[in-house]
Amino acid sequence: MKRRGREKKEGLNEVDVFVGQRLRELRMLAGLSQSDVASALGLTFQQLQKYERGFNRVSSSRLFKLGQFFRVPVSVFFEGLENRQPAVEGGEAPAVGGGEEQENTLQSREALMLARYFQSIRDPQIRAAIRELAERCAEQQADGSAQSSGAAGGAPAPKRGRGRRAEQGGHA
Repeated sequence: MKRRGREKKEGLNEVDVFVGQRLRELRMLAGLSQSDVASALGLTFQQLQKYERGFNRVSSSRLFKLGQFFRVPVSVFFEGLENRQPAVEGGEAPAVGGGEEQENTLQSREALMLARYFQSIRDPQIRAAIRELAERCAEQQADGSAQSSGAAGGAPAPKRGRGRRAEQGGHA
């Protein structure tokens, strides 16, 4: 009887999936492919892919090496884990399901891409304008006044305009 590692029918471990998602986020923020990270760590890209999906558990020594590679403390791989709702024991991984979990994954991907683009902006005035725009948009969403408030509803349009002028070399 051949048995290697965890049995497939056991399901994915929620912590392994979470750590894998954090690994993927760090990799995407760095703008690296799975092959880039894998070769730097002496792995195959398939092995890294299994880590990111939670199919394989990342050992503590590998987590340490990953932390060094991304220049982050190992604790980064677990930040936010305590805030997640526990999955049904033996069930599928949270990211594999549909509905709200799938929407959260898409939002996470958008946030990662936005952060990556933001990091590449060197002009401090443009960065400040983008931060201010994002803050105002978030405040409107939190207040529920995106459509109802006349003054607040018109605020983002001028900000977008100033940001474009700043990108073209004008002043903000």
